[in-house]
Amino acid sequence: MPMSSDGFHQDSGNGLTVTIHSWPGDGRAHVRLAGEIDIDVSVVLSRTVDWLATSAPVSVLVDLAELTFACATLPNFLVHVRHVLPDGAELILWRPRPLTEWVLQITGMAAIAVIRDTATESLSMHGHLAS
Repeated sequence: MPMSSDGFHQDSGNGLTVTIHSWPGDGRAHVRLAGEIDIDVSVVLSRTVDWLATSAPVSVLVDLAELTFACATLPNFLVHVRHVLPDGAELILWRPRPLTEWVLQITGMAAIAVIRDTATESLSMHGHLAS
């Protein structure tokens, strides 16, 4: 998943679009997930994890507002993301819809990530967001 020189990359397949914004020298990444997350999107999610492993950001904000469906594949992806981030890196899960939040809660994702509902909370923690 090569990143363009402007810090923007988009990947998609099987009903999921992943958009990544990063800021050179900043150490932060904003990952937007849109569509449906199920086992069929594992390849797209795997490429996202590979990119995060290579870039090693110290802060990752995952925007979940545009997810229309999420199953156990989402927490599996998030665990993989957590494992490839540097020690001490923050993982923020932002704006989950009610069903997505339920999946995050019953799978214990609050143990590996901060879950935030509002832009004010996330902006104060992450500094800025890509539009």
